[in-house]
Amino acid sequence: MVAPNIFTTYNVAKFCNVHHTTVIHWVNEGKLEAYTTPGGHRRIKKDILIEFMEKYGMPVSEELKSKKKRLLLVDDDEDALQEYKEALSGNGFIFDFATNGFEAGTKIYKSRPDIILLDFKMPGMDGFQVCEILHKDPQTAHIPIIAVTVLKSNEDVQRIKEYGVREYLPKPVDIEKLKKMIIRILGIEKEEVK
Repeated sequence: MVAPNIFTTYNVAKFCNVHHTTVIHWVNEGKLEAYTTPGGHRRIKKDILIEFMEKYGMPVSEELKSKKKRLLLVDDDEDALQEYKEALSGNGFIFDFATNGFEAGTKIYKSRPDIILLDFKMPGMDGFQVCEILHKDPQTAHIPIIAVTVLKSNEDVQRIKEYGVREYLPKPVDIEKLKKMIIRILGIEKEEVK
């Protein structure tokens, strides 16, 4: 699991508008400071990345400078999406929405959310399929997922957890509990949340 202020070479490549192998070369040449995980993956701290980009005259996006966290809300019930947005608004979050698994995949690769609230019972590509795809890809495997679903049986909950979700929350959703989960998972300081 990658912390919110730590980036993979794929994340850095997105911010710098280069291929991730270019980022690896920068690290290997000593231009960009990184550490290596026991598994051999390079990780770059946010403040070091910003300093590197400024040093080499690269434009630093507001998204990178921002302390706001991007949430992707995925549910085929558009009323539920609106309810989550209204309940979580005012907490410094940037919201994105998807109403099915395919749309979620597209948005995940485009905007790289900090966390995903994922319904598991959707037509077409369901939450299980979304998790399977995300966890096979090193670019997305680190993104924490909160399962928000009507599936409640012990077998369903066990299966959901086997798909690598960080937290499970049954519907109807306890919004305060959801908010606390998001804050804990993202490591947000209490003063950052209104």
